[in-house]
Amino acid sequence: MNFDPTLLETYRTLLQTTDLQKAYQEFIRLFRFLRNELERQMPDFRFQSSITENAMDYAYFSLTNPALKEKCLKLVVVFDHRNFQLEVWLSGANRTAQCRWAEQWRTCPPPMELTQEPNRTDFVVRLPVETDLSDGKKTVAAVKEAAVQLLQIIL
Repeated sequence: MNFDPTLLETYRTLLQTTDLQKAYQEFIRLFRFLRNELERQMPDFRFQSSITENAMDYAYFSLTNPALKEKCLKLVVVFDHRNFQLEVWLSGANRTAQCRWAEQWRTCPPPMELTQEPNRTDFVVRLPVETDLSDGKKTVAAVKEAAVQLLQIIL
């Protein structure tokens, strides 16, 4: 198997000439804090055991409660690395549930976004979270507010 030597050299250069590694570690520290603090503040929800890092595309963790579980839904807190955007997604527990819910919801209020391809995306509805990521308290509050907004459309 062959690998792109230019990209490997770019990676080496970034690691040697920037704080990329430290910056990524700080991001992971922030995201773990967010997950742990939300779990502490939202005792009615069951949280995925850890955060998932997906090759610097997305980092995420999910949470659910009995009402969501009954509807085959879950909330997912997502960080989109490329767009440097924190989001909360309402997702199906599986593709069948996701497609069923996407069919039921033809529209949703902005800035929420309804998926156009429920078989190809991992969300039914997503909501961007505007916050100052350097302020952990504000970030937790903003994510909780986004979760509440998404829960309101299904209750």
